[in-house]
Amino acid sequence: MKFVVNSVKSGGCRLGVMSDFGLHGKKIVETPMCMLYTRRGSAPHLTADMLKKIQWLPPMAQMSVTNMIEHHEAIEAYKQGIGKFANMKDYIVYTALHDPATEVMSGQNDTATVGVWSKSGKVRLDVEMFVKVQEAFKPDMYQALSDGDTDLKAGKKRTNKSVTRTLTYLDDILERLPKSQVLKDAAIFGVIEGGNSEFERCRSARETASRDVAGFVIEGFHNQGPQTELFKISDIRDIFKTTLECLPEEKPRLMHGAFPPDQVLEALELGLDVFDSSYPYHVTERGGALVFDFVHIADPEDMDGNKAVQKGWEIDLNDKKYFEDFGPLIEDCSCYTCKNFSRAYINHLRNTSELLGSVLLMIHNFQHYFNYFEAIRRALAEDKYEQLKTHITKQKKYIRLLTLTFILSQTVYVAVQTESGLRQWP
Repeated sequence: MKFVVNSVKSGGCRLGVMSDFGLHGKKIVETPMCMLYTRRGSAPHLTADMLKKIQWLPPMAQMSVTNMIEHHEAIEAYKQGIGKFANMKDYIVYTALHDPATEVMSGQNDTATVGVWSKSGKVRLDVEMFVKVQEAFKPDMYQALSDGDTDLKAGKKRTNKSVTRTLTYLDDILERLPKSQVLKDAAIFGVIEGGNSEFERCRSARETASRDVAGFVIEGFHNQGPQTELFKISDIRDIFKTTLECLPEEKPRLMHGAFPPDQVLEALELGLDVFDSSYPYHVTERGGALVFDFVHIADPEDMDGNKAVQKGWEIDLNDKKYFEDFGPLIEDCSCYTCKNFSRAYINHLRNTSELLGSVLLMIHNFQHYFNYFEAIRRALAEDKYEQLKTHITKQKKYIRLLTLTFILSQTVYVAVQTESGLRQWP
């Protein structure tokens, strides 16, 4: 895989191009970008035909070892990789270790293995098994095995173990790769760990950068799942900036997490290139529709723009106030949902627990989020990024309590299930 930074724009945002992928060598990916989020090999709630109705679909799909490890023997027997197995052969495939939309349980890793949770239960994943799984999946890009069981409260001993183990895993993987014909053209991304320790972060960054990796995954600041919506890039700005300064400019940086629009911009300014799209999935799960505006940025006195600011990030389609609202989710939105269905109808679907409600919201939310990244690239290229940032920031103060309420309810549910010895498999 090749990556070229074409220019560095406002505040450190990078415009670049990724190319020469393993199985999709002719495809080109413009950055900054977000990958198509999938669960168990498919876009949540959507069939392959429904997925094709979405505009601005990214050329890269993210799949996770966690979701697919129980099927690795079947995929291996299929012999054509996870992309074709999941009917997503046209996508560049990136395999992450964990599902970014599901909280990772703490205390599951040791010196030789990383604990991952499949639908069948816990799996101890060592380097040998990890390489075997990746050979079965045949990805274009993949995240190296890592111990990311840290957050901003992790102590020195834990962060030191996290970095040391992750580097050991990486060295063991790189030692095995020359023997693997299947993975010779796949790009491996080294993982930067270290919790909230600047020393460990820099050690992880320098050591990983000295290995033969194609890019970097920034990890260990949070434990994935819905809670990452409350994660603030500003809380780690200094350590994040210092860490990225230890990495080479010519390789892409990726970070998993459900990032709202304002956090995406903050991360871009620190030098990130690639994101996932688990955020619109979380919004869909709680019955929300993304409505934040990134169109009316040219004129601060524009009345349509001022009205858009007052909407916030999303609206709650469970709310009875939409019972007789026969307008689309967003006026002038070109998505399949907005062109054919009303807020009132989706409100009805949500309140009657019809599966179609999630389908229609997922179509809209995916397209809106993907279009947002298109708008970011366009704003950077046209030197309008600061106007876009100002417009997005204005909308932040109108965010509903819906997000926090949903996240807290999810956290309590998971805690109760864990305490009782049960497992939650979304």
